[in-house]
Amino acid sequence: MFAQLLGGLLIVGLASLGACGGGGTGTGVGSDSNGGSNNAASTILTPSAQLAKTCVSPNPTAGEIQGTADSEKAWVRSFVDERYLWYKDVPSLDASQYASAAEYFDVLKTPAKNSGEGDLDRFHWSETKDTYDQYNAGIAVDYGIDWSVVSKSVPRSFVVYNVEPESPAGKAGVQRGDKLIKVDGIDFVNGTDLTVLNNGVYPKDQVPHTLELQRGTSNLPPFTLKAAQYATTPVRAAKVITDNGKKVAYLYVDSFIAKSQDALITAFNTFKTQGATELVIDMRYNGGGLLYISSQLAYMIAGSSASSGKIFNKLVYNDKRSSENYTYYFIPYALDTAYRHDVARPLPSLNLNRVTLLVDRGTASASEAVINGLMGINVTVNLIGSNTYGKPYGFTPQGNCGRYYYAVEFKGENHKGFSDFDAGFPPTCMVKDDLNFQLGDLTEPLLAEALQYLKSGKCTSTPAASIKAMGVPDQGPSVMEPTRSRALMIPTKVYP
Repeated sequence: MFAQLLGGLLIVGLASLGACGGGGTGTGVGSDSNGGSNNAASTILTPSAQLAKTCVSPNPTAGEIQGTADSEKAWVRSFVDERYLWYKDVPSLDASQYASAAEYFDVLKTPAKNSGEGDLDRFHWSETKDTYDQYNAGIAVDYGIDWSVVSKSVPRSFVVYNVEPESPAGKAGVQRGDKLIKVDGIDFVNGTDLTVLNNGVYPKDQVPHTLELQRGTSNLPPFTLKAAQYATTPVRAAKVITDNGKKVAYLYVDSFIAKSQDALITAFNTFKTQGATELVIDMRYNGGGLLYISSQLAYMIAGSSASSGKIFNKLVYNDKRSSENYTYYFIPYALDTAYRHDVARPLPSLNLNRVTLLVDRGTASASEAVINGLMGINVTVNLIGSNTYGKPYGFTPQGNCGRYYYAVEFKGENHKGFSDFDAGFPPTCMVKDDLNFQLGDLTEPLLAEALQYLKSGKCTSTPAASIKAMGVPDQGPSVMEPTRSRALMIPTKVYP
């Protein structure tokens, strides 16, 4: 949930996931990190394990020793050469032209295009250890607002698309659909004081700021908000809807983090107790997370008879690491803190042969793994909304010198060996996200379409092309494209 306004344009980042490994024999950074050849057959890089923990600002308690920017860059180059799925495509670059290991890492990726003619690797990024630790603990420090960017430049238009319930904004009463009109007394729509606007919308400290919002046609009383630490709620709004004589379970899931496990178990136990025979899961803003959580969710949907012994996601690494290829089966148990099956806690399941998912551009990787995994065992997956992001790839975050690096390491195949969805999954029924409706509202367009589709098997929604032709204002992306998604993150291993 961070961004920056520059010259009236919004550059947005997420907070809610290289030609040949060139180098010489030393650890110094030359034209290509450990050296500088573009000939894979002749290059030898020092193993990253020998270069690790040699840092510009070492933390002795973590076993780090004094190093330089060059030593950190050398580790990055070797790490990419060893682990990156497309390591043969990494260009030979002069590491000295980059101020830090993080900046150097950013360019060590393939220039190839995907099937949709976009960049094949849209997922290469890094973050600080503190940010990584907060995310995995389900902790955020901000207002708790996700903004839909309707207009990036004057006249600007930001609309709230999601609010974390336990955040400062959630507790203050900010809602999905609220439109930003003033920041600390400055006109947000046409104002020119970008410093004030940036500091107020995306605070970097815990100083109070005043946001003025419009709900519908009414201006709300000012909200005085201060960025604070709060616990995220990745799974919420679980309920059973009686529709056309059927009991339909509804659940909102916006990330797959460790704390999602128990919340999903609680929700599915409730659905079983109440006799739900259909299921709608809202994953339109779910950029992913831990693969084992998505495997557990898929199991809780399909049950043991459909999934037993079947592959949920097979991780296929580069040719240097083919011995590491690893198969995730559908996981039928809760996992303990060591990622071992807790056999005393078998997962509940609804044993469904079809499921309906609400999806959008923000639905990525671990979320798409649920779709692909279920399709691989012939569970019908109805997709309501827009095209998903397209990320059949993943990584195990690698830490060094106070930073975690995310380089694509594997592609994920389902039980049928399918993984070709790098341009996303198309929806069964195309429905535009409408921020004027609250999530879980039976009249909210995606949920309403899902319910009617379960009854009729036909789409009633207007195709996206027709919406554009009618001149309906574009709300912009409902969520930032998850280039920095943690989707398809895996722990060291999942043990039986």
